[in-house]
Amino acid sequence: MTMNLNSIFGQFSPDLVIFIPMTLVALSINLSWLFFSNESNWLPTQVHFFTTLFFREVLKIIFQQNSQESAPWVLSFLSVFTLIFSINLLGLLPYAFTSTSHISLTYSIGIPLWMSVNILGFYLAFNSRLSHLVPQGTPPFLVPLMVIIETLSLFAQPIALGLRLAANLTAGHLLIYLLSTAIWVLSSSPTIAGITLIIFFLLFLLEIGVACIQAYVFTALVQFYLSQNI
Repeated sequence: MTMNLNSIFGQFSPDLVIFIPMTLVALSINLSWLFFSNESNWLPTQVHFFTTLFFREVLKIIFQQNSQESAPWVLSFLSVFTLIFSINLLGLLPYAFTSTSHISLTYSIGIPLWMSVNILGFYLAFNSRLSHLVPQGTPPFLVPLMVIIETLSLFAQPIALGLRLAANLTAGHLLIYLLSTAIWVLSSSPTIAGITLIIFFLLFLLEIGVACIQAYVFTALVQFYLSQNI
């Protein structure tokens, strides 16, 4: 049983498999997108058109309910979205290690962002932020309990932020691994193997969508925390 568990979850350990450092590759892709999207250096191309359209639609979705105070954060959030989205997509390639399936990376991104928006909120309106710990109309005898509950919910935000991204990607990659193993085991039966292969390709397409959705959810939640603090 130990060997089976190691073979299933071994793909998420960079010490046991040959992997490409996806974070560095994603950073290089982000820099290349930024370079080729510069109209002053290159004539408009189809790559530039689709890249600009993609980023424009992403910004519209993420900042559909934003205020003018969050405008300086647009480029930062767009960079976070592009980084996570690139790592998620590259992690679907064969022999590629998905860095965002580890909480060490997701927390390294989520906790500093969460701390920055909350420190900014306390700096701009300290009394207003403290008032959020006690909802309006709370009976006096429930104030200490509400302060504890709201404080715990506040510190649970970065935990949920990083854990959600890692858990969803881990679950999807496990399903892909199990289905690919089933195709190999059931190769003696062409009918069953063909049905499993079709399900595998459908799941792979779903994982591409999940890679985009999880990057959006992560960025949208950080933007939501920012809107509560400014």
